[in-house]
Amino acid sequence: MKKIFDSTEEAFNYIGSFINFERSKKQTIRDYRLDRMEKLLKHFNNPEKSFKAIHIAGSKGKGSTAMFLASALNTSGIKTGLYASPHISDYRERISLGGLFFNDSIYIDTANEILKGLETFVIGEETGSSDPTTFELLTLMAFMIFKKSNCSWAIIETGIGGRLDATNVIMPVASVITHIELEHTDILGDSIEKITFEKAGIIKKRVPVFCGRLKDLPVQIISKKAVEMLAPYFSFDLEIEDFSYTISDKGTEIYFTDKNGFHEIVQLSSIGSVQAENAILAWLVLLELLNPDKNLKKMLKEGLNKAKLPGRFEIIIKKNTPVVFDGAHTPVSISRMIESWNSIFHKKGILIFGSVADKNPEEMAKLLEPYFNTIIISTPGTFKESYPEDLFDIFRQYSPDVQLIKDPVLAFQKSLELSKGEIPILVTGSFYMVSEIRKLV
Repeated sequence: MKKIFDSTEEAFNYIGSFINFERSKKQTIRDYRLDRMEKLLKHFNNPEKSFKAIHIAGSKGKGSTAMFLASALNTSGIKTGLYASPHISDYRERISLGGLFFNDSIYIDTANEILKGLETFVIGEETGSSDPTTFELLTLMAFMIFKKSNCSWAIIETGIGGRLDATNVIMPVASVITHIELEHTDILGDSIEKITFEKAGIIKKRVPVFCGRLKDLPVQIISKKAVEMLAPYFSFDLEIEDFSYTISDKGTEIYFTDKNGFHEIVQLSSIGSVQAENAILAWLVLLELLNPDKNLKKMLKEGLNKAKLPGRFEIIIKKNTPVVFDGAHTPVSISRMIESWNSIFHKKGILIFGSVADKNPEEMAKLLEPYFNTIIISTPGTFKESYPEDLFDIFRQYSPDVQLIKDPVLAFQKSLELSKGEIPILVTGSFYMVSEIRKLV
């Protein structure tokens, strides 16, 4: 086969040249459909049937839960692929071996195969355009790479929603639903009830479903759907009796007792209460699916400890200054992040904040202001629409020292200058803001 792409950058630029809903300003649930994805997979010999899959949906926490699962399985000697989004610095982050990149040649060769295969991919008018979307092709690419790499398991994270997400063509061995809150309301619906309905769409007949810590309404909707689908139902609150944790700059130590009275301690390299909850959710899934003996439990715990996800309360030292990267972009995730900040630093810091359009910046500004002496508003890249000037106006209603430095490079330089190697810096507001600053470090 003639090769067109010679680098991973060329390969992913090609995939990104198709319709990309991640960039789209306006879209509706009607833009998402599964029939084209099903035909696409059939055209490429159904690579998704070559491995056992765990399917994960949720508003928050699905990325870290997926990483915990993949890391634990790989550490236990079970070769496991991980398909996640978004990426922070490199598209390869989306398709990995539990966070470790595959050899570049496999990404390049797979993109060349997709390019060749699409030459003969035609579907009927009832399915719409024959041109797949970027996310559909990334999903296909992940499945093909996992098959080529002989992965026996794969952890598959949904993009948006669940019911009509391109990943919802698989028949998993488990469905996992993490924290649910209002997000993507223009696509998924303007209520928790509607959003939960979309997330619960990943539940399959007789396939066990596992839920994180959820409020009453999502629990009612998901448990009802599980009953309808004859799916065994497990939840954090039903399975865990006692749960506590200690946060430090070294990670998070978790103490918990399950419903059978067994006490466990799990040490994470990841930082935060959210990560603690997601790790234990992953632990519950693994216990049920693997029924591990003492030795396997030990390896699974080692895998949970090894798991690290870029941009989730990630601390990097730059010029003796702790720089924290966290992609929190909702009031709920901001408040959980602040808990970790206070547990580690015990003092006010410098904030670099950048949020894309259609979020809730006023509530985030209220939550963040008490913990930072200086706030710098910057631009979270160009991938999605943002309005730094509007953010600046909002934040200066709550804080006396707010600066607008639209260029991320200059914003970071200013924060280091103000820090003098002593004051910690937090970069947050979106994963796109984290990406812009993180690549400078």
